[in-house]
Amino acid sequence: MSEQQFADAVGVSRGAVQQWEKPGGTAPKRTNQPHVARLLGISVAELLSGGSNIGPGVGARAEVPLVSEVVAGNYTVIDNYKPKNQFETVPVTVPVKRHTYALRVSGDSMVSETGDSFPEGAIVIVEPEMEAVPGDYVIALNANNETTFKQLVKDGGELYLKPLNTRYPIRPLGKAAIIGVVREFSKRFR
Repeated sequence: MSEQQFADAVGVSRGAVQQWEKPGGTAPKRTNQPHVARLLGISVAELLSGGSNIGPGVGARAEVPLVSEVVAGNYTVIDNYKPKNQFETVPVTVPVKRHTYALRVSGDSMVSETGDSFPEGAIVIVEPEMEAVPGDYVIALNANNETTFKQLVKDGGELYLKPLNTRYPIRPLGKAAIIGVVREFSKRFR
């Protein structure tokens, strides 16, 4: 496709397309991004990331799918570089990788009266490609293929999953697999 054909298909000038293609040039305006991505057969996240596995830079906005607990256990099916029509999406401000996703918090095990607190209904952005370290908030998958959201802590050389609500017990990580590190959190009211 020529620059003019591409410009006509998106509804912009040929000069705009030249700026997009030029090293150090401008990016498509936010209103044009979905049209450009659709024409290229990619997602807006991939368009903003320049096609690499790392997502948008400073000031850029992307969206990730809001998945259920069941899908989170099989997070490799999430692909931010392909259309996500089967999922609601949520905006994020952290860099997006191919499998970044969002989960809605259920229950009160991560509600605290002091410090960090994640109330029911809050949305957490999860990066499965990041290595978890003690202190991180993580999504873990137990032997029964159930997901849980807890803080990873280390004590005496052993790893534990710690709820922030003191009414719930701290449990050893044991054979549970960490399937993602929480990178961002937000709360929607409507």
